[in-house]
Amino acid sequence: MLTTYLSRRALLATSVALAASLASPPMSLAQQSPIRIGLLAPLTGIGGPYGQEEEQAARAAVKIINDAGGVLGRSLELIVADDETQPTAGVAAARKLIDVDKVASIAGVWSSAVALAVKPITLEKGVLLTVNGSADEITDGDNKNLVWRFQTNGKSWGEAFSKAMAKDGIKTASILVLQTPFTQSTIQPFRKSFTDAGGKVLDEVSFNAGQPSYRVEVERIFGKKPDAVFVAAYINELSAIAKEAFRSGYDSKIYAFGNAAGSNGQFVKNVGAEVAEGVHHTQQVPVGKSAAYSRYLKEIGKPDGTIMTFGAQVFDQIVLTALAIEKAKSTDGVRFGVEVPALVNADAPSIGDPAEALKALRAGKPFRYAGAASDFRFAPNGDQTDLTFGHFLIKAGDSKLVGEIR
Repeated sequence: MLTTYLSRRALLATSVALAASLASPPMSLAQQSPIRIGLLAPLTGIGGPYGQEEEQAARAAVKIINDAGGVLGRSLELIVADDETQPTAGVAAARKLIDVDKVASIAGVWSSAVALAVKPITLEKGVLLTVNGSADEITDGDNKNLVWRFQTNGKSWGEAFSKAMAKDGIKTASILVLQTPFTQSTIQPFRKSFTDAGGKVLDEVSFNAGQPSYRVEVERIFGKKPDAVFVAAYINELSAIAKEAFRSGYDSKIYAFGNAAGSNGQFVKNVGAEVAEGVHHTQQVPVGKSAAYSRYLKEIGKPDGTIMTFGAQVFDQIVLTALAIEKAKSTDGVRFGVEVPALVNADAPSIGDPAEALKALRAGKPFRYAGAASDFRFAPNGDQTDLTFGHFLIKAGDSKLVGEIR
């Protein structure tokens, strides 16, 4: 009798609970446990000018994904950490993101040195790592489908500089290179491509960040009067070198990275329009009318035509991470990391709007994500291919696009 009574009471309780659950609305995204995505950004240090851009882009992508219903019925939560553009600080921040914050992935990672230091930790922990660092070594070895680069590698960037100079009729060039993994990775590819095209490299000098003066290096390199000088450096060093060359009256053309000479006008602010006049720079850019890039600019309140490459790359990192999690039906990096390349390499209609891509994915419709930073594909090692570089020239204080390089 007791058994029968308890069974009937349990049955009644179960029926009441079921009826209540059917009558109640489903839990909102805000009520469910969020999926945490880490952003390791250079908010301070030499990468400081780009950290805020990365964070702004990541928040824009998270908002778009969450407004579209989130991932696996859960919202994304962005956890931001400052790597200080230093490997030691980056490692400490990455460990906190993984061990304390329990993130499913780490995005951003602007510095190649930080990426190289953090990579072994993410591989050990099975956490997806999407990076902006360009040093070729980042994608070397067996990365278990956990390391994907959203920036051009050093080899491709070095070759792009050679092609830009060839179009401009440059016959002789010299090199000033900052001693970092990324900047140095561009030099040999530049040399080979430039000399194979008939150019001649007159001299090469390496230097350190934060030197009190670059006069000795500038006099040695510019004093030989090359047609052009490839200044492989970041914005602070480029600013100091450009000022020194201008004061000394040298007229060799300067070619620099877009993340240094562009920097949303910061280089021109640093040195003034007169010093910046005629400086060339190259940067990976979106191809034609990019729906993803337009959506990104709109979300952050920037007008069409604004060049914010690092932000666009982080935007793509967050979007593809979300799509991969949705496709794999898992937040395990090992399981969803393998889905990343198929989302951009598929032979299917292109979709640039993240919300539309999520909709197609949930409906089982074939598509490929056409990125904001570039309409790229992934090579098996995690590098991007099919990239387009913009060739810019600073005139009257503004960067003007003078051509595209592939």
